[in-house]
Amino acid sequence: MKWLLTISGIVILIAGLAVGFLGHLGVLTAAFFAFIAFLVTANLDRISEFKASRGGVEAKTREVIARAENTLSELQLLAWTVAEVTLSLVKRTGRWDGYTDEEQESLKESVIGVLRKIGVAEAEIPKLLAVWHTTTEFDYAHFVLGGSTIPDGVADDVIAEWKRLRDGGFECIATPDQIRAFLTKHGFMSDQLRECLLDYEHYRLHREHRRPIVWKDRGKWGRLRKF
Repeated sequence: MKWLLTISGIVILIAGLAVGFLGHLGVLTAAFFAFIAFLVTANLDRISEFKASRGGVEAKTREVIARAENTLSELQLLAWTVAEVTLSLVKRTGRWDGYTDEEQESLKESVIGVLRKIGVAEAEIPKLLAVWHTTTEFDYAHFVLGGSTIPDGVADDVIAEWKRLRDGGFECIATPDQIRAFLTKHGFMSDQLRECLLDYEHYRLHREHRRPIVWKDRGKWGRLRKF
């Protein structure tokens, strides 16, 4: 019976976390208190003291508190992992016809907000966002280099060099300096692309968009052509 109550409490809390990630923080709060209630009920034989006050009923026991702290630590780790996967899927699934930029940012802030509420350390948040930022850098390089269109009117050796800049995937993304050198060398550089490279550099340094409106229209940056 004791294990059944404990497991039921954990299941309720995990379900509350899942719903909380979707923005229903009231459900998350209710699930948390239900989890505490199940945990206390399952360990009534170990509770050494009850204290009634205007603020409610307080149960004290070192063992129960220690167990609750360990459980919370494990749930924080679980929540961190689920959040990382969620953010990765948002950026990788349905690349162009999926979430809008506004929806992506809203979900990101919702997930981070839930993690902060359950006590995940602030220092861990940047680690969570690593894939998010890597994917954004990939998109900057991809669109500055013309998106999915081949450069206009160039020789095969230039096309081969262009492909090498794009073939590294998420593990080897072309840097702003590498792209700038390629564009300048082959006469592709324009004022628009020069500013887009500054946007790319700004994002790598500050993890925010320098010109959000321009970034939103990245699909219209166009193919590379000589000037």
